[in-house]
Amino acid sequence: MKILCTSDWHIRSKNPRYRIDDFFQTMMGKLNWMFELAKEENCDVILHGGDFFDSPDQKNSTKIEIAKLLLRYKVPVYVVAGQHDLLHRRFSNTTLALFQTFGGVNILDGELRAGTCIPCIDDSGHYDVNIYGASWEEEIPTPKDPEAINILAVHKMIVKDKPLWAEQKGYTKADTFLKAHKEYNLIVTGDNHQSFIHTTTNQILVNTGSLMRTTTAQREHTPVAVIYDSETRKAKKYLIPVKPIDEVMDLETADNIKEKNEALDAFMDGLSSECDIELKFEDNLKNLMDENETPDRVKKLGNSFLEKYYEGGK
Repeated sequence: MKILCTSDWHIRSKNPRYRIDDFFQTMMGKLNWMFELAKEENCDVILHGGDFFDSPDQKNSTKIEIAKLLLRYKVPVYVVAGQHDLLHRRFSNTTLALFQTFGGVNILDGELRAGTCIPCIDDSGHYDVNIYGASWEEEIPTPKDPEAINILAVHKMIVKDKPLWAEQKGYTKADTFLKAHKEYNLIVTGDNHQSFIHTTTNQILVNTGSLMRTTTAQREHTPVAVIYDSETRKAKKYLIPVKPIDEVMDLETADNIKEKNEALDAFMDGLSSECDIELKFEDNLKNLMDENETPDRVKKLGNSFLEKYYEGGK
């Protein structure tokens, strides 16, 4: 069977900051492209690594357009819930739950019960492919049949070989994750918006990254879809067409604001590191008396008070 792997669609109607195109229509164009690819390549299912929606509640117009898309192509979609799909860490009363109700998508772990298995039948009538899921912060299930081709979709921060930024925490390297779950032949991950495929002798980890470029940090990002063939046990990457970044984002404004913020940060750092401001009570009191030509009698009284104070005679 063929499985189209994807993740992190973050479906939304509102334009992200600095996007100057019609974000929703651009997103719908990419989704249509992806479903057409699944149709052309005779994919049996679409496997989604979570963050299907950008928030647990969506406008009715957005729900209608996505419902039309799913009903038009009728390719089964299996998905796990990312943190953006959940409401207070619960699956119920979310847009994704609504789509499960009418059969638009199939949640691999229902009410976040990790380990729900979807057996997929092959041409010979044998259930040789089992698809498991673990949503955000859920435990990874153990496959029931180690002889089958076992596939996992999980929403978890997996990086290729190093953190995405210097101070990043809470991530797992792809090789480490594969070694910890050797029973899986294919693992589809979501949460990391960068695209990569990590392979070993018997395993493949696919992280397709985000469908859309939502920040200026994604200037070099090209969204991808990956098709896995359970017979050959190989994965093929497909680049999803995108316009040049300067046609969809106001980079000039973004860069100007970034430059101003960096200058402000540098100024504030200078205040804290270069200016030696001593906010000591005794020095301030003495300076105040000197600047205001305080009578000697008052100065002696002030100094006497300071001597008693710092000798413990409060």
